[in-house]
Amino acid sequence: MFSIAIPHDFLLEAPDEASKIRKLGYLARAAAIFKTETVVIYYYGAPLREEIDLAKTVLEYLVTPPYLRKKVFKLDRRLRLAGLLPPLKIPSHTVPPEPAVGEVREGVVERWDGYYSLVYIGAGKYAKVPKPYPIGTRLIVKIEAPAGRPDTYRASVYRGPPPTYWGFKVEVKPLERLVEGFDSVILTGKEGRSICEVKPKVGKRTLVVFGGPRKGLDEIYREAGIEPPGELVNFVPNQGVESIRTEEAVFIVLSVLRFLRC
Repeated sequence: MFSIAIPHDFLLEAPDEASKIRKLGYLARAAAIFKTETVVIYYYGAPLREEIDLAKTVLEYLVTPPYLRKKVFKLDRRLRLAGLLPPLKIPSHTVPPEPAVGEVREGVVERWDGYYSLVYIGAGKYAKVPKPYPIGTRLIVKIEAPAGRPDTYRASVYRGPPPTYWGFKVEVKPLERLVEGFDSVILTGKEGRSICEVKPKVGKRTLVVFGGPRKGLDEIYREAGIEPPGELVNFVPNQGVESIRTEEAVFIVLSVLRFLRC
């Protein structure tokens, strides 16, 4: 499965807040379309903390099922333009109003009923699971049976990986620790060797790293005094524009990599 890494200055050249929100929406759509496992925001030099916080908050909001967003996210100025974001419509977001026995869905612990937790699972419905988990805990539950009330179902906490694509995680890492936990790394940039000449190594957990709006990866690593963790690959040789935006590059690169894995 692929993960992607974008720099902390990804939003630097967006002229206003609405443009930043839209860029993050395009990025999230690309990540979801290609079933990205993790979106990593990496930083170097003087980190742009406000930009990092905005990107992380908006991406986490987008990947949260719509029926849980008001439960998980309180009033936050960073989300005031969330209406501009495109829906992801990944499987965990498109659940029916009425839960079905055997269905797996995500919820948030809202209150307790004795030894049981009542987990809100959307449309005014609750899953009743053994053990009093902390209020606000997000759980993936499996519906077992009706519980005697029209709004409540007996359920168990679902263990193991989700049964289908559940969206991406969002992490923030310094450049020097960026590739930890991955068994292969693909660096992208127009300064690299053409994709026509090199076949990128794809592992079980592959991180695809993108440069920023003002600096390519070669310059970022050089200025940081860090040896690049792989060969730079140009996925659009002989491009027709001066520069390709990061959110555009994500669509292009993941499309090529998906094709190469077919």
